[in-house]
Amino acid sequence: MTRRVVVSRADVSTAGIAELAIPDLQTGQASLRVDLFGLSANNITYALFGDALGYWAYFPVDQEQGCVPVWGFAEVVDSRSEHLQPGDRVFGYLPMADSVVLEPAEPTEFGFTDASAHRLELHPWYNRYYRCDTDPVWTAAGEQLQVSMWALFMTGWALAEELAKTASTVVVASASSKTAMALAWSLREHQHQTTVVGITSAGNAAFVEAAGIYDQVTVYDDLRLDAAAGPVAFVDAAGSPAIREAVHGALGDRLADSVMLGATHQGAGAAAGPLGGPTPRLFFIPDVAEQAAAERGLPAYHRGFAEQWHRFAAWIDDRLDLQHGEGPDEILAAYRTVLAGGLGPDVALTLAW
Repeated sequence: MTRRVVVSRADVSTAGIAELAIPDLQTGQASLRVDLFGLSANNITYALFGDALGYWAYFPVDQEQGCVPVWGFAEVVDSRSEHLQPGDRVFGYLPMADSVVLEPAEPTEFGFTDASAHRLELHPWYNRYYRCDTDPVWTAAGEQLQVSMWALFMTGWALAEELAKTASTVVVASASSKTAMALAWSLREHQHQTTVVGITSAGNAAFVEAAGIYDQVTVYDDLRLDAAAGPVAFVDAAGSPAIREAVHGALGDRLADSVMLGATHQGAGAAAGPLGGPTPRLFFIPDVAEQAAAERGLPAYHRGFAEQWHRFAAWIDDRLDLQHGEGPDEILAAYRTVLAGGLGPDVALTLAW
């Protein structure tokens, strides 16, 4: 049997632990123990958009319940695959569960792709796994930070590559979120100089200012964007229609691009009227990363990411309180805390069974 956190697909606040049968291992498959994973608002986005963007399909349960995907490490305990041996350790997209069965295929110098039948039509970015013994990102001491920040940093890093070439100023809502901080750090490190303005709550303003990666910090209740020189790109990591409307209105004709990145402000107020300015577009990192990897070649793309990852990890490590929980009860409690928005901006959660 395997234990999984399952949530109601109709109401993701309803969650519990289910025990599911594990089918017999078939030729080409490997069984892995999930050792460590991270949990953040990013995973809540997976749950909220589980049906719309297909996230429930990666680790299916049934039509009423889903298993929230996470990023983490797993170790091979049994294998009938030529590509994995017992004891091999991998990093990638995992169920919030204590085990997973993968079918490794298309081996590369860094890892492999899961070719399980139910995942063949799903996005290849989520199906790619990295072997720790060959992955330039991995370090033994950095596993907790990797499960917490890998996907968030890749999103911020890739978006910075895009916006630095087109915007003079980037305005970021929910500036204290970890993805927003990855974006701001990456923009500051980019060869193109871009002014970065962070919007945050009054309670998080001191934390955001202390990060030293925003040229200006303003708060939702007293929005000051007069100094944002155009062309301006607005990055919405909050997911609040009301905030999006306020920022669009304040920027006016200076606003050239509007990017939706996440949904950290659940339950936020709706917009009062039609949205002016450019139509918001979704920045979907799997598509962007796959296209960039195809253009540059996956080895070059991943090595470039690894180089920047280690620089970012050294910077953010002292700014995060990495908190660890173990066991089903603590995993469920952590899920409910993150769902309710109760995680401070300086806290990152790692979990194990």
